[in-house]
Amino acid sequence: MIHSLYIKDFAIIDEMELDLKPGLTVITGETGSGKSILLDALSVSLGRKADKIMVRNGSNRSVIETKLENSTFRRLIFSQGRTRAFCNDQPITIGDLRKANETVVDFHGQHDQQLILNVNRHIDYLDRYCGHDADLGKTSQLYSDLSELKIKLKNALQSADERKDRLELLNFQANEIDAANPKVGEDIILENEYKKMSHIEEILKTLQSLQGQINSDDQSIVDILSHNHRLVESLVQYDENLKVISDLLQSSVIQLQEADAEISGQLSLTEFDPDEIEKVEQRLQVIESLKRKYGGSIESVLEKRIYIQKEVKSLTSPEQSEDELTKKINKKEKYFSQLAISLHKSRVQKSKKLSNKIENAMAGLNMLGSDFEIKITQQISKNGFVSMDNNLLDANAKGIDTVEFFLSANPGEPVKPLATIASGGEVSRIMLAIKTVFQDLDPVQTLVFDEIDSGISGKAAEKVAEQLVKLSKSKQVFCITHLSQIARRADHHLHIVKSVKNGQTFVEANYLNELESPKLILELFTGMEIERV
Repeated sequence: MIHSLYIKDFAIIDEMELDLKPGLTVITGETGSGKSILLDALSVSLGRKADKIMVRNGSNRSVIETKLENSTFRRLIFSQGRTRAFCNDQPITIGDLRKANETVVDFHGQHDQQLILNVNRHIDYLDRYCGHDADLGKTSQLYSDLSELKIKLKNALQSADERKDRLELLNFQANEIDAANPKVGEDIILENEYKKMSHIEEILKTLQSLQGQINSDDQSIVDILSHNHRLVESLVQYDENLKVISDLLQSSVIQLQEADAEISGQLSLTEFDPDEIEKVEQRLQVIESLKRKYGGSIESVLEKRIYIQKEVKSLTSPEQSEDELTKKINKKEKYFSQLAISLHKSRVQKSKKLSNKIENAMAGLNMLGSDFEIKITQQISKNGFVSMDNNLLDANAKGIDTVEFFLSANPGEPVKPLATIASGGEVSRIMLAIKTVFQDLDPVQTLVFDEIDSGISGKAAEKVAEQLVKLSKSKQVFCITHLSQIARRADHHLHIVKSVKNGQTFVEANYLNELESPKLILELFTGMEIERV
């Protein structure tokens, strides 16, 4: 559990100290008030990548300190770009900081939603549920050993001229990959950025028009609905059945006001920059070129780079005879096959159980009747060495399986690949369902959700609130929310306010008491002034 967080000169936060409490804490505030910055500071203090742009304008460094049960972690970020980390006032490396906190806090944000849509990551979720880490580690090491041995055998069969030509090609490929320095997940982020930038003028035009219609023009939609809501509300005293209509109209006004706030936020963050579009496009072309050449994904490009390094080493220092290498390969292939088939059986056995648990959790999040299916496949290959069901199968670092999640969110519809059909609201709830299923397996005691309520409303929001409350019974949970349904269910309400004084921006964070919280929720989520209410 996290006990406190101290922040100084980070982004737009000048100085802030917070005691963090057990249970469910919601974080609210106007768009752009600094809610996400608070969570960014927490994640940076525990090992996330930092950047000099995070230092508050005019300051030399940022300081972030997080106190846990038995440790205090402090991170310094300097305006020149350097960072330093400390544990209980002793200097540590960023790698050690990150490693020390891997099982402390689990952050869930938009990046996690991208991960669940990444088919290459689906096998990791299933393996986590299966709990066969030891065998998985052995399989990965065997696969690496086999790759290296096969490189050595191949090189032992080559002539001097062939080795020279091969080395030239490998060095070229290594330099090409190193120059690009691709990061896992970077292609997804770039594709999303490019898609947005390519249509930025259309987006801006549409949002500006929509904002005018919702809340700015004379006779705006909000004005008309608010007027009609007051008329119907005044008639409820004569006919109680009209209360349903009144509530629906009020809900519509709230949803439109939330949409208006979100549009304002998007407009403030969105601008047309041709140079940035060109920069993103060029970077995307470099990444896609590498993917085409080296396996189709960034993961495969990075695997290729490791393979190249091993082959270069083997070519420059051949060690063993062909017979010795062949015997070692045969022995390791046999052991690998045993482990890979054992992992496969474990995955098949546990996949149905995991599917059922995720379906049950989704039902509790207003996705009744949804089908969640985990498909496990293998690639038949004449060059494979793992034999199963009279077929030779391709091997990989995780065995012989490829895993993909399939979903049908509508009863009666066939399941389809999750990555291609899930909406934003569905992805948010599926991630929350997975967190719920894994809560007993996870060693983490603190969960942080940055806008888990994205794309949901109404009854679905109530169900998400219930699930967050359930999680908070055994975990410390923090949640940025834009929904009153979630804010009302919290044990603690932390409200963020941004202000400008003498040309400088300041951020304050305060816990609201039992009287302040419902009033603030009413004002924040209905747009009504408290005095008028």
